[in-house]
Amino acid sequence: MLIEKTIQELTSELNQLDDDQAFLRQAYQLILGRQASDDELQFLQHRLDAGVARKIVIANLLLSPEHAQLNKKSVQLSWLKKKQLLIWKNWHALLSRIKAIHTFGRLVFNYAKDPAFMKKDVLSLNRQVEEIKSNLFFFLNQEAQAQQRRLDQFFFDVRQELRASKDPTVLDKIDAISRHAIDNYYLSLEQAYRGSRDEILERYKATVDLVKPLFAKEKEMRAADLGCGRGEWLQIISGYCAKVTGIDMNSAMISQCLSHGLQAEQGDLLEWLQRQPDQSLDLITAFHVIEHLPFEKLNMLIYEIYRVLTHGGSVILETPNPENIHVATHMFYRDPTHKTPVPKELSNHLLEFHGFTQIKVHPVHPFEETMRVPEDSEVAKRFNSMIYGATDYMITGTKQSAKK
Repeated sequence: MLIEKTIQELTSELNQLDDDQAFLRQAYQLILGRQASDDELQFLQHRLDAGVARKIVIANLLLSPEHAQLNKKSVQLSWLKKKQLLIWKNWHALLSRIKAIHTFGRLVFNYAKDPAFMKKDVLSLNRQVEEIKSNLFFFLNQEAQAQQRRLDQFFFDVRQELRASKDPTVLDKIDAISRHAIDNYYLSLEQAYRGSRDEILERYKATVDLVKPLFAKEKEMRAADLGCGRGEWLQIISGYCAKVTGIDMNSAMISQCLSHGLQAEQGDLLEWLQRQPDQSLDLITAFHVIEHLPFEKLNMLIYEIYRVLTHGGSVILETPNPENIHVATHMFYRDPTHKTPVPKELSNHLLEFHGFTQIKVHPVHPFEETMRVPEDSEVAKRFNSMIYGATDYMITGTKQSAKK
């Protein structure tokens, strides 16, 4: 049970803690009634180290949607005190903007005096931009987690009440509602961490040249995009194919595709492939699919793709690149449905084993150049490749043409 405190009592108690980590843990416990996650502690420690006042941390927690949704407030907030916190928070945000404007002005002034200052000031500005981005992602993630907790509790309560009926029809509907909630949450996760639909469209437009040679020009191509998601890649290859179908398990993703006029079906990818006739498609793509599958299913997927492709037809796969340390140790695990990273050597061997030829690997989507170590030494090159290199890779293969 949460203990009710006034804002003065809370602030006084928390400020008595000299250790920042103890302060953060106690703040979460007193205000939100739960333990802070490791990511939350790491982010807020970074903010405190950067000079953000403890009062700002307390204000953000008190004004968070999660605190507002608590059945019993952990801290008594009068209307006037809430207004004061909002004014304090907004004033701090205004000061941050003024600081950014001052930095930009100093950048221009220094450049006018001596262009040599430009490089140093640009790096400083980039650090501020990255700090703003991390701040935004943190609070998006916090809100998504709070929303998911509310949904989980709601569906748990509903299921508990309805399961008493033991009606199979009712139970099936309950499971369908739960799946729908998870589908919508995954769509939100994609938006927060992978990027908006427009951003991904632009990214794929920039990489489509890598695989254009696989798009046959002498005939009308029939294609399928497995795990089509929101339909970004599906939309791009529609311009090269006479008929292309997207398949995805997620109902919310399929709704997105249909809303953009794309042909898409909801269903299990492997089951859909197994229903297709031999040599019935000229191109099969699967972007960010294989890392979601246990190996047995991945092996069967590649087998079925080869069977369904026409002679001379091609497969295009894209998956996170575990050679990038940032991907392998952090970014990969932001998606709770990921099973295991797939190194390019494994995917290459799988395609070879099932009969594909002309296999090519294309590293794609590196970090921005501004994040790299600005040196030409071999050590710097290796470091940049391992940390800021390609975050994904595409691998392509072709089914051998029929022997004449």
